[in-house]
Amino acid sequence: MTGVGMGAQFIPRDRLWVRMTMGAAEVMEDAEALWLLLHPGSGERYADAQLDDYGGSRFVWRPPVRLHVEARFSRSIEELVGTAGFGFWNAGAAPGAMAGPPSAVWFFFASPPSRVALDPSDPGRGWLTMVWRSPGGWGISLPEPAARALQRLLEHPSLARMAIATGRRWMTVSQRSIPIDLTRWHQYGIRWHRKEVIFEVDGEEVHRVPFAPAGPLGFVAWIDNQFLVVDPSAGLSGGLLPVPAVQALALRQVEIQFAS
Repeated sequence: MTGVGMGAQFIPRDRLWVRMTMGAAEVMEDAEALWLLLHPGSGERYADAQLDDYGGSRFVWRPPVRLHVEARFSRSIEELVGTAGFGFWNAGAAPGAMAGPPSAVWFFFASPPSRVALDPSDPGRGWLTMVWRSPGGWGISLPEPAARALQRLLEHPSLARMAIATGRRWMTVSQRSIPIDLTRWHQYGIRWHRKEVIFEVDGEEVHRVPFAPAGPLGFVAWIDNQFLVVDPSAGLSGGLLPVPAVQALALRQVEIQFAS
């Protein structure tokens, strides 16, 4: 996809903005925006509508970087199901693959029963600002059978709690709830510096994080029907949720630039 849609603008224009869908999902454009949509479904199959700028290959963004997104959701925070959001991360293209330890700088939504919180005091669900920083220096690329086997092991509650406790020792995480009306258009900003990350909504600072991942990371915006539990007490689990009605994330502008 080029840098300009019918009703949406994506900068840099020379980046390859890649659309991806799985299951009962769709990416469509109209005069207003680019829409990442989930259609109603029973939850038996994974559904995902996604836009990224790496196409399953390489990540290019390192601090200092500025991200501006104009976006809204079609449904309220009480009505949305699954996970959704936009920002930067380092998930790999193949099942079980990552470009390094998990790192992310993004606006992130999760509905119940999700709870993504290494610290018991973190909200873990709702509309959040979130930074995950992991030590660099190594990468993971598991064959799919090995990834499935590891996932089965981590479904055991005691092993999952041990894994989360270990993660808390070597990962640095910060998140904060953002109480806004998601159905209205908002201007979202991320200023990702080498030693801090600043989140803004409609020009106002809402969260300043005193650390930052080194990168490289890739841009992603998505909406899907999964739930994920990463909780010191509940352990690690996940699954799929039924989607009772069409829900969408609309993007009117995405602009990324290296900052001075």
